[in-house]
Amino acid sequence: MTPNVAFGMINVGSALLFAALNAPLKMRRVKMNSFYGFRIKKSFESEKTWYAINAYAGKQGLLWSIPIFLAGLACFFVPIENPNGLKGFVAGIGPTGICLSIAIARILAYAKRL
Repeated sequence: MTPNVAFGMINVGSALLFAALNAPLKMRRVKMNSFYGFRIKKSFESEKTWYAINAYAGKQGLLWSIPIFLAGLACFFVPIENPNGLKGFVAGIGPTGICLSIAIARILAYAKRL
């Protein structure tokens, strides 16, 4: 398997998993618990706050899974000669890391405003 196919599969798989985990949050189907959801101190203040933060987190998760998916598709068409170099790093974990970081930053900012 070539590096670009492997990176493509990793990114597409990550995006699909990320979307699947965030859809129930966006639809407010996850009750307050200590295992699943966007669990920060603020989200445990009340059920209303829990659902507001987790619905927003689910929305951000779904939104930011799109660029990860698109980056994964692009990997299938971009040849990567040196998977250990910068191009390999950017194609491999760059999209997921960057998009997750942006999503988390936006969720934390939203929670702070509540």
